[in-house]
Amino acid sequence: MRFIENQQLRYENVLSYRTRISEEALPELIRFVRENIGSMGLLITDDIIFSISERITDADSGTAILGVEFIIPVDRRLKSSSKYVFKPEFRIENAVMYTYSGDIRKLSQERNKLYEYILRRNLRPVTGVYCCVKEFNGVSGIICMCIGISCNLL
Repeated sequence: MRFIENQQLRYENVLSYRTRISEEALPELIRFVRENIGSMGLLITDDIIFSISERITDADSGTAILGVEFIIPVDRRLKSSSKYVFKPEFRIENAVMYTYSGDIRKLSQERNKLYEYILRRNLRPVTGVYCCVKEFNGVSGIICMCIGISCNLL
């Protein structure tokens, strides 16, 4: 387990897409985005990033429902719509990064390791966890998780 501090994420021309999906459907949505962004006349220029803003358990089925934002770096500017928002830049400074290799549906346990590291080092997060999809083959992949840290000394 290797944590790297003082890292930076920086992308230009990104689409932000927010939705709610079941935890089990996360790999399928990543695959769908990768395979279908071309239908918008766009090319993905770097790693797809996603952040899980909430996790709710459905009372009837017990299924985990995730609030997810996808950040998709693309090759050109695009006008925002009701389905996605164009952002000219996405940047996280002073991040702690942790790389995970395995089943993408088990990210919540791996995110806890990142939070434990932050607590042990007395760091103050200023963002949620963002997951960069480095490699992906259906359900498994290599995911680089990062979280922005305050550099203020109080």
